[in-house]
Amino acid sequence: MLEVEGKVSTYKRSIPSMSVANLIQMQGALSYLKRVRKKISPTGPMTAEGAEALDGETLETWRARFVKSSRINAVMDVAIRTIFGAEARELSALYFLMYLNAGGGLLSLSEARGGAQQDRFVPGAQAISLALAKELGDAVKLGVPVRKLLQRADGVDAVSDTQTIEGRYAIVTVPPVLAGRIEYEPSVSVGRDQVTQRFAMGAAVKVLLTYERAFWREAGFSGEVVSSDGPLSVVYDNTSHDGRQPALIGFVVGSQARQWSAQPLSDRQRRVTGALKRYFGEEAGAFQEYRELDWGAEPWSRGCPVGGLPPGVLTNSFAHLRKPEGRIHWGGTESATEWIGYMEGAIQSGERAADEVLRRL
Repeated sequence: MLEVEGKVSTYKRSIPSMSVANLIQMQGALSYLKRVRKKISPTGPMTAEGAEALDGETLETWRARFVKSSRINAVMDVAIRTIFGAEARELSALYFLMYLNAGGGLLSLSEARGGAQQDRFVPGAQAISLALAKELGDAVKLGVPVRKLLQRADGVDAVSDTQTIEGRYAIVTVPPVLAGRIEYEPSVSVGRDQVTQRFAMGAAVKVLLTYERAFWREAGFSGEVVSSDGPLSVVYDNTSHDGRQPALIGFVVGSQARQWSAQPLSDRQRRVTGALKRYFGEEAGAFQEYRELDWGAEPWSRGCPVGGLPPGVLTNSFAHLRKPEGRIHWGGTESATEWIGYMEGAIQSGERAADEVLRRL
């Protein structure tokens, strides 16, 4: 389903149903995005032709030159909010294009069928990290956040509240905004400090509702909703893989997410169920359980799904995102060159940082 400007409609293909004029403009916009983003290399976006101009304006102002339809702008805004947890007015046009190129384009990043939003893990994505931690055994230290990294001539000390761990090198893989909260001795470069200050995390709240029956399936719907009206920008069928627990999951993202938790729970539930009833009928209000997770309130995330850059950072400080600082190397999905912001990007960046260190051993 698609909800734009108060009107709900259904569609079956990747691009929602539109008038012929809007469809032509949408296809033209996607083709233009593809041509331009292919010129922006994720390994060195600041060297692309016209990089300074693209980094000197927001995605919103840049897009206004080739997208005139309010309906298309609304649909694109939903995709942008969902991917970045931010508004088009908050992001550098250059950063947006680099990000798109790293993941194969706007549709590739946003689609639930054949795209980045397609798959789920059973019993959950955390199963991967839990299995890795089991293999590593006592080498994994839980509940001891690193407060300080102290570089010595022959190594690095990772200092927590309760212990100090010595190593020859350190790889920091937390988001830049969290890496900036670690104390470094000696201090990191001004460029590195600047990029951690400017890399703001997106805002996202995950909302899960369970039901007795998957009534939306019975009515012939997939459960997927794209809405520019909110409060849920996207909704998906989150029924358990065995079909025993019907559920819908939705995301409040961008500017709405920043204000979400300040509202009373009863108001939040009313707004969510009100939206779901618009899409699927009165049964959507009869949930069994209602759960929320505000990623902005998580101290070790500080937002979701990824850090985003405003104008002026890529062409001034971005090189410091991956550049080692003495014996300290940097990973994390924001520093990837493929699938930035996604699990694949996190793995790629970790392998790159590990290779850097291995070459120095």
